[in-house]
Amino acid sequence: MKKQRILIFTGNGKGKSTAAFGMLARALGHGMRARVIQFVKSDDTVGEQKFFSHLDGVEWEQFGKGFLPRDPQSLSMEEHRAAAREGLEVAITALLSPKYDFVLLDELCFALSTNLIAIEPLLDALRLVTNGKIVVITGRNAPDALIAVADTVTEMRMIKHAYEQGIPAMKGVEN
Repeated sequence: MKKQRILIFTGNGKGKSTAAFGMLARALGHGMRARVIQFVKSDDTVGEQKFFSHLDGVEWEQFGKGFLPRDPQSLSMEEHRAAAREGLEVAITALLSPKYDFVLLDELCFALSTNLIAIEPLLDALRLVTNGKIVVITGRNAPDALIAVADTVTEMRMIKHAYEQGIPAMKGVEN
């Protein structure tokens, strides 16, 4: 059996999900079957979802409630945790399923770093993945334990961002 490939795009800079979706396009170009699971995000009008979710060979699902409250003790945090736990169950199923060649877990690192979900079940599943499956994980603050099981880790570092200059999000760039 061929070993899986696990890639992580992390850091505070822009481009983590963008890089992952570029890899998704490459995988689809090779006829691979893909599963995209988004954590935290809840907006189904962003360009990547509008494009990829309608393509043959792609299954897409969001498990998020949007921006997290500033107070981690907020009552709404349990709603966010429940959505992330459901997403983790679906992610583990996708990782272990022979149905998918490419699994993209978008914003998973952020869900882990904000304690929406536990890392142990994910690590257990990643250790069982075989058959050359490609796993791409994105999000800020990738935990050390996740970095340790990855083959490739890229950290995006912000040098300058339009937001800092008062430039709002723009279709085709941020959404």
